Amino acid sequence: MKKKTLLIGAAGAAVAIMAGGALAQDWPARPVTLVVPYTAGGSADAIGRRLGEVLRKEANATVIVENKPGAGASLGTDFVARAQPDGATLLLASTSPLTIYPHLSKTNYDPMKDLTPLASVAVAPVAIVATKALPVRDFAGLVEYARAHPDGVRYGTPGQGTVAHIGMAAVTAGTGARMLHVPYRGNSQALTDGLGGVVELLVVNSDVVLPHVASGALKPLAVMAPQRLAAWPEVPTMAELKLPQAQYYSNFGVFAPANLPPAVAQPLQAALARAVASAEFKDLLAKSYLQPGTAAGAVFAKQVQEEYANNARVIEAGGIKAQ
Repeated sequence: MKKKTLLIGAAGAAVAIMAGGALAQDWPARPVTLVVPYTAGGSADAIGRRLGEVLRKEANATVIVENKPGAGASLGTDFVARAQPDGATLLLASTSPLTIYPHLSKTNYDPMKDLTPLASVAVAPVAIVATKALPVRDFAGLVEYARAHPDGVRYGTPGQGTVAHIGMAAVTAGTGARMLHVPYRGNSQALTDGLGGVVELLVVNSDVVLPHVASGALKPLAVMAPQRLAAWPEVPTMAELKLPQAQYYSNFGVFAPANLPPAVAQPLQAALARAVASAEFKDLLAKSYLQPGTAAGAVFAKQVQEEYANNARVIEAGGIKAQ
């Protein structure tokens, strides 16, 4: 309970700007480093670089985007957690280093104490997609088929302990349908085997399979996203399928070190709000098939806490281990 109070208190100070507070503007006092704890070229990198560009304009600041990949994004996350809480070092990452990885491996940071969630800026939906090797038409058909053929449905994901894997563990627990997990090293490897009929089901980022769904090679059954995808308006979300606990997606947010002073948090959060509302950032979301962020300040902090607790239950119940 103490950890939750600390996290919500820090984020609550940050969200004070939404009420129009008039604190001193102590940010940016010096160049800002936006740490992306993943390799260059992926969704997080694209989000971070576009966000950095827009923040430079909105805050009239020098913003440097720096990739620090490794250890399930925990290396870059730890770097930010140890930085001074002055707004000069920020993290752009999915919530996974805070809500999944600490349940699978020891981290040097306390995910519920050492970072301040500032804002969710983008969501990368995960799709549950049937290959031609699976004779079903919709999600209900998948559940029925899997129940009749225990472990007869192999589902490929980008890897052990990923959002897709944890999400499917929640699906199988919620439906009682036994399916066999086949972890790959990334979305593209899983896609190759899915198109080749090696696995019956794919659970991968939706943008990876969009062209193959359009061609008819793959069939979407459900999306793990806050809302339906514009490209697949007929495909339901997990919440609509009465499985809200399986509503998993990559939720990319901006985080600061803990104990961020309100005088820093106020202008920082204001600049972030302007940046994600800008035409340039919305253009990235549309072109990358991403959805808008989910929340800011204390509301986002609460989402992170709930996700952390839910992941703990799913990982323990499923006996999920690090690869």
